[in-house]
Amino acid sequence: MKKTLAVLLVLILGFGMIFANGSKDTAEDGTFTGEIYWLNFKPEVSDAMKEIASIYTAETGIKTRIETAASGTYGPTLSAEMDKSNAPSIFVCERPTDLLEWYDYSLDLTDTELAKMMTTDTYTLKGPDGSIRGISYALESWGIIVNKSIMEKYFALPNKKTSVNSLEEIRSFDTLKAVVEDMQANKDALGINGVFGSTALKAGDDWRYQTHLLNNPLYWEWVDDGIDLFGAIPECNFEYGDNYKAILDLYLNNSVIDKKLVGTKTVDDSMAEFALGQCAMIQNGDWAWNSILNTAGAVVTADDVCFIPIYDGTPGEEAMGLATGAGQYMVINCQKSEAEQQAALDFLVWLFSSETGKELVAQKLQFVTPFKTMSDAVYTNPLFASENQLTAEGLQSYPWTCNLIPSQTFKNELGANLLLYAQGQMTWDQVMDTARKSWAVERDLNNANR
Repeated sequence: MKKTLAVLLVLILGFGMIFANGSKDTAEDGTFTGEIYWLNFKPEVSDAMKEIASIYTAETGIKTRIETAASGTYGPTLSAEMDKSNAPSIFVCERPTDLLEWYDYSLDLTDTELAKMMTTDTYTLKGPDGSIRGISYALESWGIIVNKSIMEKYFALPNKKTSVNSLEEIRSFDTLKAVVEDMQANKDALGINGVFGSTALKAGDDWRYQTHLLNNPLYWEWVDDGIDLFGAIPECNFEYGDNYKAILDLYLNNSVIDKKLVGTKTVDDSMAEFALGQCAMIQNGDWAWNSILNTAGAVVTADDVCFIPIYDGTPGEEAMGLATGAGQYMVINCQKSEAEQQAALDFLVWLFSSETGKELVAQKLQFVTPFKTMSDAVYTNPLFASENQLTAEGLQSYPWTCNLIPSQTFKNELGANLLLYAQGQMTWDQVMDTARKSWAVERDLNNANR
């Protein structure tokens, strides 16, 4: 009995010391002794993120860890990590529906220094009470990335069948299709294996096609009724499904590989094909410059790359440019201790406002951010200049309508069916019929949970 009482007394005194110190993550002098853990969403910057964590640890002495979820697995990875004792202190919500799922884990950021650094609250996720719960760290655009050097070779061909002599003349699907098919016919003369890099439809790597490529058809279906990117999920009848098919077919039929092989290819594979000069075009976003730049043996230079918009034959598309918006919102885990929350906030403020942090964001991550502290940052991504050029031409940006896709379940099913279509195992009508039914089910589930 005396031994039992003695053990209990020691435990009570131990807990008392912890509470007296305020937190197990804070030393007596107030120094944070815990760990900052960010679960990163973007695989293409995983190495840069690890470098940032290492630099911050070296500069501050605070242990900082940034882990990256595998492509297409962020949702389940986050769920698994949140169940652990060392759950992330910083995580990412890709869109408003994600915030609904993780709202009870989101810290109110409204009055934080991080929120006050923003140029506008447009690029935030807000709770029902209007409080800021997520802040975007990247304003991004996507379209078709083009190798200008290869295009110049095509424009100079004496036997080309089109009268197109510059990229600025490609402002419709019909023109794009004519140029692409003529280039494919002249691929040997151009020194390429195909016009487009692999349409990677391997599970987890198919997001450019089951999400990004669907953006424009969704926009045109809803634009007349108004699009609320933060509202309930609308009905979708895939009215522009044939346009979706037209651009996908153009990719598949004028590629470096046979379309039956697209299920074996990853995003990294296709970006390497572009970086090595094996193709002239690839659909991706401005974040892809990192992949191009870091590909071993890359022959493509900053002077070679630019964007053209994605065209699919929809009337009115000649006035449209790239899809531009804010993606991936940083959220602080409010289930962590106050010391851990503050440490996470301090780290993010450092990243987007200190001279070291800003250089890392601009040069390593290549993120254009909504923070006024980044206004003097020096960027080297050539795709940013291309975006500005298209805007200067008066082309209107597409909003990220694809953020209203009801669930990852829908995306995964659509991606799998696009693969079956490419392999000849499913007709396009079957793909669209399945998509309509799946959308209706997932839409109802999503809206019911709001």
